[in-house]
Amino acid sequence: MFNFFHALIAFFSWGSEGILDKKSLEKLNPYNALSVRYFFVFLWVVFAALIFTEIKFPSVELIPYLLFTCLVGSAAIIFFFKSMNTGTMSLSVGIAKNYFLVTIAISIVFFQETLSFNQIIASLLILSSLFLLSFDRKEKGFQLGKGTFFALLTLVGWGTYFALIKPIVLELNPFNAALFLESIIFLMILVYSILTKKELKLNERKSNYFAFFASILLVIGSIAYNFSIALIGASLTAIIVAPTPILASILARIFLKEKLSTVKYLAIIVSVIGLILLFL
Repeated sequence: MFNFFHALIAFFSWGSEGILDKKSLEKLNPYNALSVRYFFVFLWVVFAALIFTEIKFPSVELIPYLLFTCLVGSAAIIFFFKSMNTGTMSLSVGIAKNYFLVTIAISIVFFQETLSFNQIIASLLILSSLFLLSFDRKEKGFQLGKGTFFALLTLVGWGTYFALIKPIVLELNPFNAALFLESIIFLMILVYSILTKKELKLNERKSNYFAFFASILLVIGSIAYNFSIALIGASLTAIIVAPTPILASILARIFLKEKLSTVKYLAIIVSVIGLILLFL
């Protein structure tokens, strides 16, 4: 049972983090909330790297690739916060967490990987669940729900980002990779907010507290996920963490009073089944 402990920590940390992110958006715009959140993330990843590993800097050849990867990652997280700001947290998480589908597509196209029968079925399940999650039935046909467009952009962004980070992790190790990736993403979000003249509020104590605790959960989940991969492997870890959208939707119903239609709750369950099948 102890072997699964770290994966369960990642599951509960990531599943509950969205509640705090959504609460931080009550008084802050997405850019402000992200800047505060990633400032704390930056502090935590520096602390984690100093404790758990020896700091190693990326090679000169890796820097352009690292910057491009961070650009994709920062765009994805901005889209995610925009999605939560305009729609529900549970729906945003339910859609965005299927980014593995994009990662697989990139691996097939650029790395000539092939799909097993289970993965083909899983992909079809995820695609069907994405359609049900993304569209609302209206009198004039199907229309994208609130926040869905940005959630789909997040899905594409995260799928691309997690496909790109592999060479960075291999060269630097997981802790150093997290240090440089999260730090650069924080700087990019901050620069974007300043250049676009987005208002940065630093006196919203309650929202800042939510962002602070969300950053703790994010970093704890990331470190626990890395440890779990070392203990039980990437596939089994991913299976345990896959039901994150279900936990997020339950917590959103309890703490945020968000309520989705029965079809959308079923779609979230179908997408989780698909995610689990991807790694069996």
